[in-house]
Amino acid sequence: MFFSNVLTTSSLLSRFLAAGFGMLAVLTPQLQAQVVLKAQPVESVEDEAKKLKSTVPEKQDLNASWATQKEARAMTLSVPAPRGQIVDRHGIPFAQNRAVNYLALVMPYMDGASDAQITTFARSTIDKVNQLLGKTWSLSDERVLLHYKHRRWLPLVFSVEEGLNVEITPDMEEKLKPLLGGSLVIQSAYLRHYPQGGTACHIIGYTGKTRPLPTGPIVDGDPVFEEMEGREGIETAFDTDLKGQPGLVNVLFSPDGKRLSEDVRRAPSPGNNVVLSLDYNFQKYAENALKKHTTGGAMVIMDVTNGDILAMASNPGFDLNEFVPGIRQKRYDELTKDPHLPLYPRSFRGEYPPASTFKIVTALGALDSGKVTAKTMYDCPNALEIGDRVFKNWNKEGEGSMNVVSAIKRSCNTWFYRAALESGADYITNMAMRFGFGERTGIPLKAEGEGFVPTNSYLLQHRGHKMLPGDLANIAIGQGMVLATPLQVCQCMAGLGDGTRIPQPRLVLQVQDLSDRVVMAYEPKDRRRIDLKPEDRQTVISGMVAVVNGSGGTGHSAALKQAELAGKTGTAQWRISKDQNLAWFTGFLPAGKPMFAFAVVYEGEPGETISGGQKAAPIVREVFTNIFEKAPADDPMLMAMKEVPKATQVGESSGGGEKSSDAQTVRPAQAAPPPPPPKKGISGFFSRLFGK
Repeated sequence: MFFSNVLTTSSLLSRFLAAGFGMLAVLTPQLQAQVVLKAQPVESVEDEAKKLKSTVPEKQDLNASWATQKEARAMTLSVPAPRGQIVDRHGIPFAQNRAVNYLALVMPYMDGASDAQITTFARSTIDKVNQLLGKTWSLSDERVLLHYKHRRWLPLVFSVEEGLNVEITPDMEEKLKPLLGGSLVIQSAYLRHYPQGGTACHIIGYTGKTRPLPTGPIVDGDPVFEEMEGREGIETAFDTDLKGQPGLVNVLFSPDGKRLSEDVRRAPSPGNNVVLSLDYNFQKYAENALKKHTTGGAMVIMDVTNGDILAMASNPGFDLNEFVPGIRQKRYDELTKDPHLPLYPRSFRGEYPPASTFKIVTALGALDSGKVTAKTMYDCPNALEIGDRVFKNWNKEGEGSMNVVSAIKRSCNTWFYRAALESGADYITNMAMRFGFGERTGIPLKAEGEGFVPTNSYLLQHRGHKMLPGDLANIAIGQGMVLATPLQVCQCMAGLGDGTRIPQPRLVLQVQDLSDRVVMAYEPKDRRRIDLKPEDRQTVISGMVAVVNGSGGTGHSAALKQAELAGKTGTAQWRISKDQNLAWFTGFLPAGKPMFAFAVVYEGEPGETISGGQKAAPIVREVFTNIFEKAPADDPMLMAMKEVPKATQVGESSGGGEKSSDAQTVRPAQAAPPPPPPKKGISGFFSRLFGK
């Protein structure tokens, strides 16, 4: 798949004037971010000075004097570059730029004016605006005088509320036409825009001011408007790539403060574009299902073949545009104090007990030890006494004798207690480490959860003894000290789906410059080899297929008509003091030739009775049903998956193999990006920056 930037203008400068970015084309159709600006007439400083006479005593001559040659200025200013775009794997934009307009005051040189006369001039101009727009904008006298003393050659934005610049809408601008020019100008700037709102909000992140605009004497390189930097997510992780190179312009002012000339020394160079592995549709389907079924939860979908993260959703989320140009304190307080933690990226930062999804690791570890085989039968009573404690099964009724396939299908706790104790702790924890539990996956997002897997060496170092039987029993069913993120659980399923290696989870495919060149490509790679014994892997997969499709399986509500799904339910004690539990469902599909791995966690409300099959499995079914049913019929990947057979089954009692007939399955197509919006005219941005 190739990505290209199609330029909308004939020069780098004109690209900058158009908000500095062209169309990001990925196959077809092309995508374009557009900016529309209108030039405004500007009255002379002399005309503005004449108006001033009506507000100050006539004896004061406030016209600029050519004799005051020290007021002439030649300065070099920095023009911040527009940030690069962040897009999904098909070019659908998550983060773009747009040009916005603010109202600004331009202060003429007033020879001999007192502080009171200077502040009166500023106040009278702002008052006229407030009367027209019904606003209460103001500038402190100190701010006005400081600006007049040091920076009167540059516009001073005053359309500010709660410390944040307020955008001037077209309606406002129309009302202001009689006043625009001279001391009142439109000041333009670049602003981040998130066209998908809250979609993938925890991944994309947001920006903030690099630093406030200077208030002291002008020095070469001062920015014309506020620069932005990444604060969270990809915006932070790839800030250097996204920010671009600022431009430089020389501006010459006459002694009376009138702009005489502008000379562009270097045009701003927009930042690079970051192409994510996310599929917008996968991400949206996952987020919609989580919003529908949970008050708190997460879902991750990975491509088993290359480790691409196709969806990494957390619920609840927030609208990224609320952070543009900055978030109001009241709204930020609402988000931070919300008990459901909308700012918290559960999918990759949340550390949860993995519950019975971890039984897959326990089964593989036990089989790898050789002390447990596919034919090993254990009695599964409703409880088992280990040491001086009684460890219960979720089913209050005894379930009789089971092998590993039946134990996975029924998620029988007591079977896994016995298997883990028979095998020993090292085989279980080593298998967990092979699958990447207890360490970050390495995605380029800060504060990724590490999870935790207790080992004999850890316990010896911190507790002075090896793992006790009771600890091992808890770990065997994904409780106790073991913790994992939804991303880690999904990664484990991708490794099991492949059988020989764990793919490195990949969130970013490449970084592109404006000339179509890939400046950085993140190729698929293996994280580590796992080389599962084929017979062990097949035994476990048989149990997972039975979870969804077998009689008495715990995950029937995840079953799909389009593909055979292998899965595992899980229910965990979580916040015991609040009587809150977790529900999990994880696995991959198609079972016969795994393509997509997934993991879902559902956070129960206090006192809510939940289970993985009841709460998490239906989310998986809804998401993949949407993916399959909304795929174009002629998608080549769909056609390629039609011959995928069902997984080879291993018997639940005898341990022998029994083959099932082939079943048609499909791979979801990648939806085409939406068509680009119609092109609009572009004019006057560079002049607007300087109020000309």
